[in-house]
Amino acid sequence: MLVSIIVAMGNNRVIGNKGQLPWHLPEDLQRFKRLTMGHSLIMGRRTFESIGRPLPGRQMIVLSRDPDYKVAGCDVVSGIEAAFQLARSAEEVFICGGAEIYQQTLSLAERIYLTKLGVDPDGDALFPEIPVGDFKAICIRQFNGAPAYQFSILQRCESRRALSPETENKL
Repeated sequence: MLVSIIVAMGNNRVIGNKGQLPWHLPEDLQRFKRLTMGHSLIMGRRTFESIGRPLPGRQMIVLSRDPDYKVAGCDVVSGIEAAFQLARSAEEVFICGGAEIYQQTLSLAERIYLTKLGVDPDGDALFPEIPVGDFKAICIRQFNGAPAYQFSILQRCESRRALSPETENKL
């Protein structure tokens, strides 16, 4: 199973503000859908609630400390290990946030699908620092718009896994 992080962030590593994305970038939402369709998604309860519903065509695994938390159409678990157990048959599992979940899984991720916006938004949720030398960019596409942004794929340096042509076409 390939463990991947998918994240959009500003130059200042902000990923959220008061439970919402601090920008609206339709191209990023389309990329998210293309990349995650047919795969398993792991996310925290607050991230799930900001989305507001199970996403079709994907296994949704929601992490919550509340043992009574239930969501129709989603699997709810209390920890990362249980989430990986549920996703064990998946070819690729996507970690979708929030900040605490990213912090817990960054050391486990082999790949990061990163959207970096050329803005410094206000926010209360940050993506953790990526340790220097742990990942290398294997694909970068720059877009000039308002705001400017880039899509990139970072691969863990010791990984020998190649990017599939199918995944490259989804970028």
